[in-house]
Amino acid sequence: MKARKSPSLSSTQFRQLLSVVMPAVKAAGELTIRRQRRIAIQHKLDGSEVTTADRAAERLLRKSLGAAWPDDSILGEEYGGSVAQRGRSWLIDPIDGTASYVLGLGTYGSMLSLLIDGKPVFGCIHLPAMGETTYAAVGHGCWLQPDSGRPRQVHVAPPRPYAKANTGLTSYKQTDLFRPPGPWQISKLIGSIGRVRLVGDCVQYALLCRGELDAAVDPRMSAWDIAALVVCVREAGGSVSDFSGSEDNLLQASTFVAASSSTLRRAMCRQLAPRKAAAT
Repeated sequence: MKARKSPSLSSTQFRQLLSVVMPAVKAAGELTIRRQRRIAIQHKLDGSEVTTADRAAERLLRKSLGAAWPDDSILGEEYGGSVAQRGRSWLIDPIDGTASYVLGLGTYGSMLSLLIDGKPVFGCIHLPAMGETTYAAVGHGCWLQPDSGRPRQVHVAPPRPYAKANTGLTSYKQTDLFRPPGPWQISKLIGSIGRVRLVGDCVQYALLCRGELDAAVDPRMSAWDIAALVVCVREAGGSVSDFSGSEDNLLQASTFVAASSSTLRRAMCRQLAPRKAAAT
């Protein structure tokens, strides 16, 4: 039986998509910047923060995508939805890094991704305060677009030894440093890899894609966090998996690690692995 070809976009489809997505994410970013100094904060059932800006930005993005592609399904962090296993679906994270956003920091972003038949084919990381967007489509490379200027293709850094790798970390929830402790041994990673910085959320993956970080880890993720990153990092030449090292079905994963090489990523996963229970 002939293997089924992975879904992708043609060059024409890619250009048409960018003509809608880029203005939409920029408008959403301008909205979040305007509202950052007058934030109304609420809390979801899981205790995480959400703002009126999160919801307004998602409504704006949904409206733009729905006007251009009314038959596409949409799943967003704030308003839910569904992913079609056949056909096209969009995933929206209107503010990735709400905890940073409510503190007035610029280390947050908006993420969009397009799935075809349930597989990510396009990803976008828009960083409003940094004035830039990283985007990629399967087979078309990864690109960095400043708010003013021309896009340039970007790549991960050349392979660096584990002991010298510069790594970004968003949170230590679900790890052995949290209370109560989670299963993942982030302390082993921090104590053995070259340098770790608390960069935060989608910013660290944009930095990885252009070679300014060697790796990035997140111990608590959702599908709308992961989908855009999978496409951007892979198209920049990097490697991604969950903490257990699995590269498959990542949209169902709750952890995420990305690195400039598969060798570095696998070494990180070995350090993160849960401690084996002592024999009785």
